[in-house]
Amino acid sequence: MAERKIFAGPRIRRVRNGLGLTQADMAEALGISSSYLNLIERNQRPLTVQVLLKLQAAFKINAAELKLDEEGADLDAIKAVFADPLLAAEVPSPSELEEVAEAAPNVVRGISRLYEAYMEGADRLSELSQLLAEGGEIRTEMGARLPFDRVATWFEEAGPWFPELEETAAALAEELTPRDDPFAALKAHLRERHGIDLRILPAHALPDERARFDRHSMRFFIAESVPLVDRAWLVALQVAYSGHTPLLNKLAAQAAPKDTESQRLLRAGFARRLADAILIPAPRLAAAAREFRFDLAGLSQRFQTRNARIMARLAALAGDPESDVDEAALVVLDGAGTVITRIRGAGFPFARFGAACGRLPIFDRRTESGVLAARLSFPDGATFFALAMRESEALADKTLPPPLRATLLVFPERFAEATVYDFVRSAPARPVGVTCRLCEREGCAHRAQPPATRPASLHDYRIGKSDREIP
Repeated sequence: MAERKIFAGPRIRRVRNGLGLTQADMAEALGISSSYLNLIERNQRPLTVQVLLKLQAAFKINAAELKLDEEGADLDAIKAVFADPLLAAEVPSPSELEEVAEAAPNVVRGISRLYEAYMEGADRLSELSQLLAEGGEIRTEMGARLPFDRVATWFEEAGPWFPELEETAAALAEELTPRDDPFAALKAHLRERHGIDLRILPAHALPDERARFDRHSMRFFIAESVPLVDRAWLVALQVAYSGHTPLLNKLAAQAAPKDTESQRLLRAGFARRLADAILIPAPRLAAAAREFRFDLAGLSQRFQTRNARIMARLAALAGDPESDVDEAALVVLDGAGTVITRIRGAGFPFARFGAACGRLPIFDRRTESGVLAARLSFPDGATFFALAMRESEALADKTLPPPLRATLLVFPERFAEATVYDFVRSAPARPVGVTCRLCEREGCAHRAQPPATRPASLHDYRIGKSDREIP
């Protein structure tokens, strides 16, 4: 049987536009006339073997990427959408579906994403109806049934230490050179191992993104508005996606949430953890932590990254048998007090519902200028050693407040002795609580709600430290 001719005009046009080339520029690179390229882009001429070879040599595009396979993902996706009974009266012909999948794959993917969201929404509505029918009320866990919350809960319960991921990251980190310049080392690895070139673009070219990977031109773009301290991590994240997709898929498949959206979120979560581990490999961090006695300033300079990232990796080290960290907990809040990340450990009581205690050092303004160390004391007598700090990132849009991240790293109180912050052992402990509803401390100016076990005392003859004072 004769080889099927390849008509890939729309795809050639998308590649050319993505590279910012005119027809004359691409025609010159391919050694053909502009008029002939115009005919190719309008599907009036097939791609010859010579043109295919030049496309591969000049733009790293092979025939497999240009052929429209009827079993391809885009065609399957659009077929699945129109197989829904809701569209029974609007069924297009197979040739129409092929034409749409070939000419406008991004439109097909957008329609497919909307259809997936529609189906997931229908599933959630069905679950909600079942809950209402069974008990007449919605369980408090209903919020965790949303994919994002479900995945966040899974990561929190699974803990921060994944041995296979850590081993992969540590092995890769040993291959990177120069070791004292992680950005340069990761950039070179991305180019030499994966054929991806890195470019820094003006902020206006990526107004809504920190970075973007263009698989057609095999280039990874980072916006110049991204601080220098964050760029190496973005490259590490791209290395995770480009070089370790099978591992990410395997780890995601082993996790509990199996729906499509949850699997995507799990892969993204594992990719970010792999990027953290590549940039700050556990064996080196454990050794450096002993050397610096857990001084966050020294560690962030050694690994050329943010304090907050070092704190997250220190919390993860609790799972490393070779680490000096046996117990640790971590919580990261945004500027509105929403929990972004939570790592359980050290017996530290996190607030599962309601706001955190306003006395925690994470809310102390002194954390804006550096790391704040403190001893914490809870009403039940439990004491902890904590490190807190806040970081913000400047935005190009000066009309908006800069994004704020506040990080609290907690250890058992005895751990302070092994750190440069051991001076807190002689300082008075800061009295804190879990959350106002569960705390019965009196005379607290930070109280926002009365405790659940006692009523608020709003007397007309007495003004306490808080409007929610208790008797």
